Amino acid sequence: MRTLKDIRAALIDMDGVLYDSMPYHARAWHQMMTEQGIKTTPEEFYLYEGMTGPATINLIFRRELHRDATPDEKHNLYARKAELFVEMGKKKPMPGADRMLRAFEKARIPRVLVTGSAQSSLIGNLDKDYPGAFPMDKRVTALDVVHGKPDPEPYLKGVMKAGVAPSDAIVVENAPLGVRAGKAAGCFTVAVMTGPIPMEEFSKEGADMIFPSMDHFADWLEREYSQAGSEPQESATAELCKRIDEAVEALNPATVTVVTDSNVSRLIMPLLAGCRSLAKANTVVIEPGEDNKDINSAIKIWNALEETEATRKSIVVNIGGGLVTDIGGFAAATFKRGIRCINVPTTLLGAVDAATGGKTAINFNGLKNEIGAFHQPSDVIITALPLSSLSRREIASGYAEMLKTGFIADAGLYSELLHMDEVIADTARLEKAMKRCVEIKEEVVAQDPTEKGLRKILNFGHTAGHAFESLAIERHQSLTHGEAVAHGMLVELILSHMLKGFPSDELHRYVSTILKAQYPRVKMTCEDIPKLISLMAHDKKNASAGHPNFTLLTTVGTPLIDCVPDGKEIESALEIYRDMMG
Repeated sequence: MRTLKDIRAALIDMDGVLYDSMPYHARAWHQMMTEQGIKTTPEEFYLYEGMTGPATINLIFRRELHRDATPDEKHNLYARKAELFVEMGKKKPMPGADRMLRAFEKARIPRVLVTGSAQSSLIGNLDKDYPGAFPMDKRVTALDVVHGKPDPEPYLKGVMKAGVAPSDAIVVENAPLGVRAGKAAGCFTVAVMTGPIPMEEFSKEGADMIFPSMDHFADWLEREYSQAGSEPQESATAELCKRIDEAVEALNPATVTVVTDSNVSRLIMPLLAGCRSLAKANTVVIEPGEDNKDINSAIKIWNALEETEATRKSIVVNIGGGLVTDIGGFAAATFKRGIRCINVPTTLLGAVDAATGGKTAINFNGLKNEIGAFHQPSDVIITALPLSSLSRREIASGYAEMLKTGFIADAGLYSELLHMDEVIADTARLEKAMKRCVEIKEEVVAQDPTEKGLRKILNFGHTAGHAFESLAIERHQSLTHGEAVAHGMLVELILSHMLKGFPSDELHRYVSTILKAQYPRVKMTCEDIPKLISLMAHDKKNASAGHPNFTLLTTVGTPLIDCVPDGKEIESALEIYRDMMG
């Protein structure tokens, strides 16, 4: 794990890091290849980012034409691609890039440009857009190397220009091939997800840290040091360890068992190496994904507790997202009829939903949270620190639960949350909204801990959402809990409009919000509607078997519990949902 004091040079990519230029590069490459009658997609060029132009052309020629491109073809086609790129107009600096550069400057860390591009139109703008950031002797472009990324040569030349060892340099990249090059050069490598490439691709290449945007990376840099050349203040990492230590030691446990998943183990657990209360803990690592939220994972935790001779005075510390706090909490609730647990959520969804409230569960027979128990954690430690490692998709998933909280309890919060991109980009604004959501949930749970009445308002969006989620699991499709709830809320808003007079303008405003957020969904046909209704009929919240129970709204902030529409009404709502979503 690196902090700024460990780093002596920053090696920074250009396209997709300093400039929001990759969409234009992708379109220019695709258009140029189309002119040649060569089949490509714009999206695939994000994967080739960092390669030199001639290498990209040769890759496509080998794949589509089964031969190498000639030197003249490489020269002429790259020139045409560059011409198309220039015709698309000036490319804007990437939001957050200037803050990143200022943070490095304040920490007196020299910066070296390391780009696979030779695009003079962008390189020529560097001095105007980022004055003084990259002196001419601190630039490595495609013209300076024989082998472009993913070969380590560009970054090895970068560290030579910086005059440091590779292990003392941090690489900032937005492309998997660039991450591979940085790691091959021996540098600490940060991936910033400014394009459509999923987080998994960066994980495969071994990125040391992954951020959902340049703004999130800049936030992290600014948190690490408050001013140039100074020793860090008590960092967010040290503060988190202090809070965990205090929570664990207050319980005076016989033994400590940590439950986490493999992603958190790699990305977050190194941050917690200084937690003295976890130093001797036994750690259970489960694999991420809903398929692993099952009895086998629970057994793995129970076995670990047995091996460490855990007693009812022991504790489980769940460090992870909703899957971890759900299954770790369930294992704690059932081991020796219940032992204590502490939740440290590392996702936005986990922080505002799963970690608070005491619901624990595993999936069973393809049904979401079918087996579970109410088991209040002894403490829940809410922190924004791990959020910087999340993809935008993961943050948007948690954001759906925040929207739900606004819907059921706070019209002002809901209106604030409609500006999704603005809130996500502003850490302080996001943290404030998170705390309000947790506050609302804690107030509700305190009044109704076992969901006999008021607490049912927290289920808004979940009856339909769980059905979408179960259908996705059955089809082996990727749909997170938050994404399913986002669509479940739309179905239940349609029912609210049909049955309770929920305003149509608010309904359509929400449709615009989730369309803009681009939440993935399970594609459904008319034939899927009976299946979804059947899944809703099996939901654990139903008062009587076979009769789906919903929380509906009359207006934003005014929920009604125990609403039981008939099958035809649910069918109509699903048909309207399908028409709205296309």
